[in-house]
Amino acid sequence: MKNILRKILPRRLISAARILLIMHREHGHVNRRDGFPVNGRGEYQPWLTYPLIEYLKGFDFSQKRIFEFGAGSSTLFWVSRAKHVESVELDRRWFDSLVKIVPDNVVLNHQSDGISYAQKIIEADGQFDVIVVDGAERYRSAEAALKKLIPGGMIILDNAEWYPNTAELLRGAGLIEVRFSGFSPVNAFTSTSSVFLHRDFSFPLVTDVRQPPVGGVSIKG
Repeated sequence: MKNILRKILPRRLISAARILLIMHREHGHVNRRDGFPVNGRGEYQPWLTYPLIEYLKGFDFSQKRIFEFGAGSSTLFWVSRAKHVESVELDRRWFDSLVKIVPDNVVLNHQSDGISYAQKIIEADGQFDVIVVDGAERYRSAEAALKKLIPGGMIILDNAEWYPNTAELLRGAGLIEVRFSGFSPVNAFTSTSSVFLHRDFSFPLVTDVRQPPVGGVSIKG
């Protein structure tokens, strides 16, 4: 039957159908639970580009400490993988919807003042292995993140193409930028999520997870 369809249908239609299957069956592109994006298996996923999500799934974060500027579905993604997650959120309604469902290994903060929001990480105990800059006040947040990043850690900047000054700040601090461009959950447009790696970066890998295929990635640093 497949061979017959291949002969009858134009190649572009077959390609379009395959793309739709990947986006909806695997990525669950428009699927949500509790208002947050989930993949085709019903697992919470961050609002980052799919290439970056697949890249992150290849690392073992079980002993890592995560800090997020901007809480949400990414918080629920990290809690099942990391030792400790701490997040700060500017939007009160978003915070209220999330605080009801996060587990005990999450410290969730609400801060309505932009300057205090960006400085919340400074008040936190210790340093962090991963810092996600994906909310308000991204430049100020990135400045504070550099002070709390552990040697060998990573900073994630979502929508890096919208915040070139913030990306330049992180590169200027000596971090290596790896850009992951493509679609992200729910959105009907492409964007770039950048990872900024400390030059001593060496996270352990999850050996039973296949690394993502090459594509949609560029490195600068």
